[in-house]
Amino acid sequence: SWRVIACSEYMAGEIREFFGCPADKIDVIPNGVDPTPFQRVAQEDLRGFRAMYALPDEQIVFNVGRVVYEKGVHVLVEAAPKVLAQTPAAKFVIAGRGPMVEQLRHRAWELGVGEKILFAGFISDEDRNRLFHLADCAVFPSLYEPFGIVALEAMAAKCPVVVSEVGGLKEVVKHAETGITVYPDNPDSLAWGIVHTLSRPDWARQRAENAYRMVLELYNWDRIARLTVDVYKRVVEERRHVDW
Repeated sequence: SWRVIACSEYMAGEIREFFGCPADKIDVIPNGVDPTPFQRVAQEDLRGFRAMYALPDEQIVFNVGRVVYEKGVHVLVEAAPKVLAQTPAAKFVIAGRGPMVEQLRHRAWELGVGEKILFAGFISDEDRNRLFHLADCAVFPSLYEPFGIVALEAMAAKCPVVVSEVGGLKEVVKHAETGITVYPDNPDSLAWGIVHTLSRPDWARQRAENAYRMVLELYNWDRIARLTVDVYKRVVEERRHVDW
């Protein structure tokens, strides 16, 4: 290839390391998100839908994705008792399929928090968007994450986010500005981030508004398309001047 497009600086580093690709051959262009579906959800009456997942006085802590080791859902389960000790109204909703579901369900009951963690299984994109809109906090405690599109989706729904400081996630989420970042694979740090978000909804709302503005400005598809077209134009122009 003449040039390589990576979705994050983290992935650009992976490409350099594993493929020996020269740094000046790589362009970083992020993934994007369309906020329109989340804006539509905001117009719905979601009271009945919310009742399927939490009691009226509970604060929803939402996670969605594959339930596999690298997504760090086990860290969230281990953090749950620590969160509930300080914010007993928290209710954890974990959506998605994967080989660790039953193991984590069993672990939740071992920790004495089984009734406060709902493993929702597969959900549609529409229900995911509704839960992002309703959640008091969206949590992505990944151990490895090339980009972190789920964080962008939560931001597009104006949902406060807590993410582990790994891979592309730490590029998308700026600590204390557009969300909270925590140490990876650390239940204590994750619990701190969740409690901070749930206990200071005013600060959480401000971060969510900052994040929403950033999504509109930097992660819209028109901008990403322009950046991508520019790379192709550069390739065409450079190849035109090559002496074959």
